[in-house]
Amino acid sequence: MVTRRVAQFEREFDVAVSWWPYELHPETPPEGRSVDDLLRRSGRANDAYRENLKAYAAEAGITLASNRWLSNSHRALELAEFARDRGKFDQVHMALFVAYFEQARDIGDIDVLMEIAAEHSLDPDEFGIEILNGRYAALIDRTTAIARERGFTSTPTMIFDDQVMIPGAQDYNVYESVLGRLGARRREDG
Repeated sequence: MVTRRVAQFEREFDVAVSWWPYELHPETPPEGRSVDDLLRRSGRANDAYRENLKAYAAEAGITLASNRWLSNSHRALELAEFARDRGKFDQVHMALFVAYFEQARDIGDIDVLMEIAAEHSLDPDEFGIEILNGRYAALIDRTTAIARERGFTSTPTMIFDDQVMIPGAQDYNVYESVLGRLGARRREDG
């Protein structure tokens, strides 16, 4: 959802966006876990919460899949960083978003990740080797630790010009307002 809103403000404003890998639930077991369990533990297990989330997604033009399973996202974040190093971050990032939120695919499943890699002309075997050598795992662990030290408690957490931090997904007008207050120029062709 935010991925599309970020793309919108990148089109409308003269800004540069840098996505940082951050694992919100590193305690999720490799096989994933029930979304209902997570929501119950956080006190948000109710139909109103789900309906609000669906409405928020619909505003962004997204039909959320009925995903009742929380994937362990660590390897998906590794794939995104692998793609970044090969100039394909944006495409793979969006593909992971669509796979999880719109198609209810398990982005913790190595076969799903290998398929996404191949769909974006990345070598799945090379990605598998990188998983084994731990290069990207260490990066994800490091950036997640830094994010927690900085007070991140949700994804996404947006930081504007190292001045304003906005946790969680917000309506587009919130981002637009912050960009305006910080003096971001609107693109003439946006």
